[in-house]
Amino acid sequence: MSTSSRHMRIYVMHPPEPGADWAVRVDASRPQRFRLEREALTYALRQARINNEAGFKVELRVEDDHGHWRAVAL
Repeated sequence: MSTSSRHMRIYVMHPPEPGADWAVRVDASRPQRFRLEREALTYALRQARINNEAGFKVELRVEDDHGHWRAVAL
């Protein structure tokens, strides 16, 4: 498999209820949890950059408070 054909998905999941943690999942890994949205997004963007530089095609998606997903341009 060539490096350019590798694909990775990163999901930033909205807390399921007020006061719950944000979660970031990188592909099938266990989610990392964060108290603040800013911390979750910072971690997700850092992971996206690292993996993009390693040759992965990275797809970053963020869940809104209605459960809809939006793609984030890198």
